[in-house]
Amino acid sequence: MMKSGIVGRLLCVFMAVLFLAGLCWANEEQVIKSVLDARAAVKPFPNPSAKLPGLTVEKAYAMQKDLVKALVQKGDTVSGFKGGLTSEAGQKRFGVNDALMGQIFKSGELGPDAVVNSKDFVRLFIENEIGYVIGQKISQPVKDVDSLKKMIKEVFPAVELPDLRFEDMKTVKGPDIIVDAVGSAKYIVGKKMPVDKVDVSKVEVTLKLDGNVVNQGKASDCLGDQWKAALWLVNAAVAKGWVIEPGQILITGAMGNMIPGKPGKYEGNWGPLGTLSWTVK
Repeated sequence: MMKSGIVGRLLCVFMAVLFLAGLCWANEEQVIKSVLDARAAVKPFPNPSAKLPGLTVEKAYAMQKDLVKALVQKGDTVSGFKGGLTSEAGQKRFGVNDALMGQIFKSGELGPDAVVNSKDFVRLFIENEIGYVIGQKISQPVKDVDSLKKMIKEVFPAVELPDLRFEDMKTVKGPDIIVDAVGSAKYIVGKKMPVDKVDVSKVEVTLKLDGNVVNQGKASDCLGDQWKAALWLVNAAVAKGWVIEPGQILITGAMGNMIPGKPGKYEGNWGPLGTLSWTVK
């Protein structure tokens, strides 16, 4: 009788654990759905960490992969990978110890002289970056910068236009940002040039809005060195199970500050890497 009672209690505990695990799984699906719905409706969504207490970086990346899979199933295409929080200050602010990796999508690609509608964003921001075109398939970790340089076909001036769609910006954490593909929205691709024609590590950028300087940055703002930032991004993507295909691009993080996307005419000068202009309305 005693044994059957113990077995019964253990069975109840086991069933309770399964039930709670099921609730957690449902909550993760619900969070992903809220992000997808928010992206489609251009509305904010609840911070994932508020819905999933204890959300870890590892779990956030698993959820990010589910989000990307859902976006691809809806017809989009992963066109490359992006680095986020590539400065120590940014990492400290959002409570992480490393830069963040996200995806960029073909639907978000814009060209020079683009007209960007702020109504397409919950919170439009602007980052001046450097872009890299992959020349060969990468499915294994890359040993060093010299090896990576042989895998890059072209470089170009790039602008990322991330969207921070969170309901509560005061409590945003690193894992929240990861889940939403590191705020991936739109990006501008400038004129491409062969990788051996410019030393990207020495590139500096100046951004003007309606003729007034609003941002300045240098290549080393991203993890201290552009090529190290690119190497980190490639290996971070591969470590999460992604295969980087020829023609996909990398954008390695903000040079200078991430600034709010105010209306007006923007002109960015990357020196030897070229210039880019666009308008926000």
